[in-house]
Amino acid sequence: TEARERLVHLITKQCSASRSLPIPCYTDRNFVESAVELWLSNQLNNYEYLLILNSAAGRSFHDLSRYPVFPWVLSSYGEDETMLDLTNAENFRDLSKPIGALNEDRFQEFKKRYESMVQQQKSQGAQHNHHQDAPFMYGTHYSAPGYVLFYLLRVMPEHMLCLQNGKFDVPDRLFFSMQSCYESALSNNADLKELIPEFYDPDCFDFLINSMGLQLGNLQTGERVDDVILPSYSKSAKDFLRKNRAALESDHCTTHLPKWIDLIFGVTSRGSRAKTARNLFHPMSYLGPVDLDALRSDEDKNRAELQATEFGIVPDKLFRKEHPGKGESWEGTEGLVMPDVLRDSYNYGASSSDRITKKENTGSNDGFSLEDGTNPFA
Repeated sequence: TEARERLVHLITKQCSASRSLPIPCYTDRNFVESAVELWLSNQLNNYEYLLILNSAAGRSFHDLSRYPVFPWVLSSYGEDETMLDLTNAENFRDLSKPIGALNEDRFQEFKKRYESMVQQQKSQGAQHNHHQDAPFMYGTHYSAPGYVLFYLLRVMPEHMLCLQNGKFDVPDRLFFSMQSCYESALSNNADLKELIPEFYDPDCFDFLINSMGLQLGNLQTGERVDDVILPSYSKSAKDFLRKNRAALESDHCTTHLPKWIDLIFGVTSRGSRAKTARNLFHPMSYLGPVDLDALRSDEDKNRAELQATEFGIVPDKLFRKEHPGKGESWEGTEGLVMPDVLRDSYNYGASSSDRITKKENTGSNDGFSLEDGTNPFA
């Protein structure tokens, strides 16, 4: 939001005046280009690279509404699976598809709803359509405050209690098993959760253990909700995270990771290519400064921003071309990284040639452009 970016600007200005203070990391073209080059040359591993991209795209461990997002990498979490073979492609999730499209039968339900909304808008006429009412495939998101707290319940119970009015959620809706959690993300129409970085950091294993002895209740089967139930190939919570990290750094994941980066931070994250990639979310998840400026009252702006933060927000778009794979040279990636048009568009730092202007509403999500005609959100 504009307030957030103005704060970054002020902090940066203060840090620049004092050489003893580090300049904070935020979306910056040179920063992203350097990270891409280091990853391509194997000087950054996948975990480090994803943390950098999240940071550059406005995600932070200090903001539950914009918490860093990581992918489900594995597809094998069964309690009867005693071995994990990272050379077997069948043990991996398809990183070229968003969570909502991994199950074709479920996606067809999303598609029918989307097509119904398209027909409804056509019948109403373009003059009645607003870009915030644009058709969408998914009415829920892959990252939101409630999802982060779902995973971190055992280390941050007080936050969950605040969210649930002083009570824990129904036991069957709590995070109690890796297998059930993944199965829900594949089959539940209201569940499109990706993962968080803690799933790939062995030092953060405590979020899988009920060390506080929280009384989380019993499942409908009578089983008590305690430590998270892990796959049989894991000796402990820490061992599971080590294996999950090994999967993230595996050759298979490294080869296919650029496609997932495109879905979250790149060319298929929004606009017409998101539709083609089956990756189109509710318009509120793309809420930006220009959208807020178009609202007339502060009350409407506050309400819209609250809805967006609770629903989930798509990270800033970092790349305007398909992300290269390992082995490709940096010289062949010219024009890959987005220019800093979003940051430059704010009043405190924008030049007249870079300010974002609103063009005539066409009834789509692409109703904004720069004065040079380019669309910073497409």
